[in-house]
Amino acid sequence: MSQTNLFRGELIETDDSGELQTAKGYGYAGEEVAGVHVVRQHGLASHAPKGSHGIGIAGSGERSLVAFLGMEHQDKRPKGLAEGNTTLYDAAGNATRMLGADGIWHDAADRPHKMTGKTVAVIATENASIGGKKTYLGGDGTDGTYSPVMTAAGPSSTVFAKV
Repeated sequence: MSQTNLFRGELIETDDSGELQTAKGYGYAGEEVAGVHVVRQHGLASHAPKGSHGIGIAGSGERSLVAFLGMEHQDKRPKGLAEGNTTLYDAAGNATRMLGADGIWHDAADRPHKMTGKTVAVIATENASIGGKKTYLGGDGTDGTYSPVMTAAGPSSTVFAKV
């Protein structure tokens, strides 16, 4: 009769270089387990920070057959989510928040936020806005010469187009 042994695991380090993500972690009373398969659902790739906690499963009760599930760091996890909301986040504070009736927010934690692709479209059924101290059309403002966009009131002090 086989048995499964469940325990709380703490992540020490992760190897994300191979076909399977493996880790070293703590099990019972400081016991170290190595070569642990870190299991994730399809469509989500992550590398949990050291000190993250999750569930360890020892298949057939064998400590050499351990897998970690749900590794999450208590200090990095967004808190206070409303029921039904989801946040995809990283250890640096970047997040995509799906907030139900309040929409979707992309938060780059005051760092650059870039969207790339052959074609990128922003489509709004009512209004679309771009905010910031300066807006550059045709580039990022560091890759050439830009001139103020002309408006009915004269040259803009915040919107610039690549020449």
